[in-house]
Amino acid sequence: DMQWLWGYDVLPGCVDDMLRLIEETGARGNVNFDAVGYEKMAAECPDALSRLRSAVEAGHVEPVGCSYGQPYGLFHGGESNVRQFTMGVRSTHRLLNRRPRTFWEEEFYIFDQLPQMLRRCGYTGACLFFQWTWHTPELPMENASLIHWRGIDGSTLPAAPRNALNVHQWPEDFDGLLAQGLVNELDFPAVVQWLELMPSRDWMCRSEVLLPRLTELMSDERFDVRPRTAGQLITELEANLSKADAGVAEPRRFHPDEFWHGMTLGKNADRHPRTSRRTERMILAAESASAVASLLGRPYASWDVYPTWELDEAWRELLAAQHHDNHECEGLCGFVGYQQMAKAQDIAREVLSRVNAHLEDRSMGPVSLNPLGWSRRIARDVEDDTAPDGYARIGVEIPPFGYAGQTLVGTPESAASISRNGAIYTLSRDGVEVDVDVETATILQVRGPSHSEGALAVQAPLLDMRSVIEGQSRSLPRVVELDVSDPNSGIDLFLDEDCLRDDETPRLGAVATGRNAYINISIPPGGIGVDVIVRGVDCWARPDPGLLAALRMPIDPAFPVAAIRADSPYAFSEVRGGGRVCRKYPEGDWMTSPQWFERVEGAIISHSALDLLAADGTGLLVLHNGSQQWFRTDTGVEVVINAYDPWDERRYEPDFEQDIAFRFMPHGGLRDVQRARLAMEFLQDADGELQRLENRQLFHAIGSRPVGGGGAPASHPIPTSWTPIAIRGADNVLCHAFYRDSMKAGENLPDWAGHEMAKRSDGACTHPFVLRLVEWDGQPAEVRLAFPGAIASAAKTNLMGEVGAHVGGGHDTGWLTPSSSAPAEASGDEQPPIEWSEVSVTLRPREIATVMLDLQIGRKAWRNLDEKRQVWATVHRTTEDDR
Repeated sequence: DMQWLWGYDVLPGCVDDMLRLIEETGARGNVNFDAVGYEKMAAECPDALSRLRSAVEAGHVEPVGCSYGQPYGLFHGGESNVRQFTMGVRSTHRLLNRRPRTFWEEEFYIFDQLPQMLRRCGYTGACLFFQWTWHTPELPMENASLIHWRGIDGSTLPAAPRNALNVHQWPEDFDGLLAQGLVNELDFPAVVQWLELMPSRDWMCRSEVLLPRLTELMSDERFDVRPRTAGQLITELEANLSKADAGVAEPRRFHPDEFWHGMTLGKNADRHPRTSRRTERMILAAESASAVASLLGRPYASWDVYPTWELDEAWRELLAAQHHDNHECEGLCGFVGYQQMAKAQDIAREVLSRVNAHLEDRSMGPVSLNPLGWSRRIARDVEDDTAPDGYARIGVEIPPFGYAGQTLVGTPESAASISRNGAIYTLSRDGVEVDVDVETATILQVRGPSHSEGALAVQAPLLDMRSVIEGQSRSLPRVVELDVSDPNSGIDLFLDEDCLRDDETPRLGAVATGRNAYINISIPPGGIGVDVIVRGVDCWARPDPGLLAALRMPIDPAFPVAAIRADSPYAFSEVRGGGRVCRKYPEGDWMTSPQWFERVEGAIISHSALDLLAADGTGLLVLHNGSQQWFRTDTGVEVVINAYDPWDERRYEPDFEQDIAFRFMPHGGLRDVQRARLAMEFLQDADGELQRLENRQLFHAIGSRPVGGGGAPASHPIPTSWTPIAIRGADNVLCHAFYRDSMKAGENLPDWAGHEMAKRSDGACTHPFVLRLVEWDGQPAEVRLAFPGAIASAAKTNLMGEVGAHVGGGHDTGWLTPSSSAPAEASGDEQPPIEWSEVSVTLRPREIATVMLDLQIGRKAWRNLDEKRQVWATVHRTTEDDR
């Protein structure tokens, strides 16, 4: 972010200032640039990169962290976090000739599955000292120099913890440090300091400011000061503790209730993380659709068998956009992230639309795609001459990562109905009912088969949102228009214009006429719950600063809450709400004004789902598309809908077009894997991206077309419905990603499975397939993965694609033995019929597993272009008469 704001001198200046500090004090350094920063250095300041590389090779400096874009990982998708490290490790290794081994990021970066992700990317240690900058993160203080940090799956990493010997970048932080107790209490005390060096008078942390205090420490005769990089420190502490027979305490898992991110999560209606999550889903859909299309042989939707560069570029843009300062400092540089995410979406949308059109051409009609790794029923509009408007809605079962064509027979979707009792409208469908007070724009009750009397507490309606504005509690504007003309689409409530503050910066929603905020309440087919969409948040007055004044919505169930389960990247945990913590803000100018504090209590982070449970296991599951900050209350929870962060100063910018979506699902008991499935299905429905593709087909609009090469698609027909995979044997495991790698992914990785696959196939395997599996219920599992055609070779790998007990997290990696298999049910019209094969994979509880395969029918079919040389070789010799 500093380069975005301060210019091209930032990265080389930081390197040179660090090297100066090392040279003058004898200290050791850890460099924590995002990996995209190293790529920028290679292009823009190669000499500085060479100096840094030399310092790394000499052992004076260690690259730490090395995520591709330095995000707040907790707020982003599970697969985004995986790609942050796989792409970051590869870039760092390529440019610094050193594979990252130590995790340490400046900003808060911790969640339940992070230790597993790090180990499976080859990390061997971590430092858990995160900085107070614009945010105020908290971890429990430990009375130790080293702990074993354990994840929810049991993976552990040796880590330097948060303790009293952690020093921030200000020289003043040294005051009293060497006289306090921990220095004398520990056998091996370790001082850990974070410096954000930049030799500019426009910055407060420079080597010239730090040198006096650091020199004083290094020359203090009371201590034998031994400078170490983070990785060197962790290795030495482990060795010293072992020699002293002191050992390390039992592995330490940091429960979600024990840490605090210190952010104004919910500001700008969660625009940044919400947009990030939507972009991630678009890229994953484009990946899986491209992998499916590549298995169907030529002609390809793209010029190559798989659009590797396009999809990698989309990931690079997204991962860089996820940078913590694009969120934390949204008013300062968030626009950079939105520009990058827009580009990533454009790339993914082009690929997805191109593949969709390609499948449509080859199957001779519109198709529906399923980007998820399990079958699901979706509602689809089809042409129907008997319907009043010429179209009918049917439910169609789409196979995992597959597609269904126009000829697939569906069943009509049930219709919703509306009844009225004064201002109370009751919407009903498939056993679910919702009572809506259209005067107050609130939901009075939600009923379903498991909660026939209602899942909400009496006198505690949903959508009763309130914020603090100019010191006064204020509810939403009144309803001025009601639309109940189509029960299947639900109830539309249009709200009046709001009274804005005098100091508000004009925004699209606040100044455009005819663009009132509105709320839609509907019941989707199948009676799976009640959907709520809120649009136009920036029409409403800006809340007062901070989380306590934020626009919040209480959710109070009809039963005492015995437990709460909330999700984080690739895991669910039981949460109770964190303790009393603080958040700080500037009074005015963010760099120079005094700062003030607010205190909050009961914080809960929910990635996409939060389940309020009764003692008997029944409950109310709340799914959402990105409203991640929640707070425990005496009777339930409150969710932050929108907040204003003073760090952003005048750039308060919720997106008018942004939908804030919820699904409320009373239930009779769920497992975590069911919660995960329901959340991801809801997110796909809320995005609407695939529905827009289908609407393009339905109304014969022009979209992206295949790029050509290999013949006319219509001359190469494919099944009308098809799936490339069947996952059998364990319903507690979900497949979250299906894509193809290229040989570039194995650069500098001698144990990368793709090298062996290429060798075994005499070079025919150029783009191995990759699946990401996650066990959700905390139970061991064995799954059988079946694919069309022969599986030439397959391996269970770590996240980097490596195989072997010696690689990071590689103790249970290995080569798999293929066997014959029954085909998937949705492959019935393959012509000619294809034999299927399968491999078995064992997963530990909560494991994130990666499987790489060489599927023979997916190998690139090379065209013999030499047969067509005459088309090009002599055309320039033609005469005028020949033309």
